[in-house]
Amino acid sequence: MFRYANFFRKFLFSVCILVGTASFSFGQQGGAVVLSGKVTDGKTGKPLPFANVFVNNSTIGTNADENGNYKLSGLTIGTIEMAVSFLGYETVKQTLRFEQPGAKTVHFKLIEGMQLTGVTIYSKKNKKREKHLAIITRELLGKTPFSKQCRILNPEVLRISLDDNGHLSAQTSAPLIIENNALGYKIHQDLDDFDYYQGRVLYGGSTRFELLTPKDSVQKKQWRTNQKIAYQGSLKHLLASMVADSLQEEGFKVYQEIPDSMRMFRSVRSMNGYNSIANNVHNRIEPILGNRLIRPGELMTERLVVSKTMLEVFYTKKRGSSPYSDMPYVYTQLKFPQGYCVITPQGWVVMPMGFEIAGYLGNDRYSTLLPADWKKGDF
Repeated sequence: MFRYANFFRKFLFSVCILVGTASFSFGQQGGAVVLSGKVTDGKTGKPLPFANVFVNNSTIGTNADENGNYKLSGLTIGTIEMAVSFLGYETVKQTLRFEQPGAKTVHFKLIEGMQLTGVTIYSKKNKKREKHLAIITRELLGKTPFSKQCRILNPEVLRISLDDNGHLSAQTSAPLIIENNALGYKIHQDLDDFDYYQGRVLYGGSTRFELLTPKDSVQKKQWRTNQKIAYQGSLKHLLASMVADSLQEEGFKVYQEIPDSMRMFRSVRSMNGYNSIANNVHNRIEPILGNRLIRPGELMTERLVVSKTMLEVFYTKKRGSSPYSDMPYVYTQLKFPQGYCVITPQGWVVMPMGFEIAGYLGNDRYSTLLPADWKKGDF
């Protein structure tokens, strides 16, 4: 599960997740924003040549020149999270909001990385390390069919420790490189922290996607096919379907919880030991369409998902367990502590506002993760 802290910070997978993927919209206004600036050492002010400057969770990025200067074109108005990395320095992340097109200037100052202290670091060949590395690999890549086509290329950059209280922790001394040969991406992951305990995993950092070069047209076509499979039933798919008011056509059934003050009955009785959704509809929950949940945002590139109460979501194209005997499909609960979150029309979360997910949609991993600038078309 994902947990977020300090707005766009940490992810916690498993039972419940606070979604904080930095999101944005590209290509709608054709390079309306040009971002430029300089990357320097935060103490000395000296330029950091060839630093990586990228939009977090995307394939959009560039390298600074030999003087630390960078320029990134093709961004549209909206909210993005920029990340800047340089070997030996802590990765810097900054959320930027563009409300007008034009040239924007942002400078980045990096601080040299801190050494890990107070933990036991296992050597590369230690048997305990290998056991713990297997757990970390499983939790990062997931258990999907695509995970078998993924591999971590540089596990040596992981600094792994096991705390006395049973928490398995890890950080990276350099970006962890994950090669996803199912979807056609190489992922560069700065792992700020990783914590695994009793089946739950918390991790966070910055993510840069790099397109792999297909060996032929057959592999290129297969990657696109697999990307479509990864998209189907995903959070992005759900939110985009809300915006398009096509939930039912896309395979989603969404129910909104009725506020306590408006319920006819305080509790719902099960029949013969079974809890059916039919007993809950018009009592505890109501079916709802996408256009009832979506409102215009401040910018044309944004939409609001608004719900004061919990949403229960089923993806009817995939069978799975749910609380209801008559709805044998994968099941998710969505909550909006602030009553709303901000997304793009393409379904990426721009401002999570504490957005919480529990269940099926909270189980995403790097084997099925698509970059934020991925587009559904051209299949």
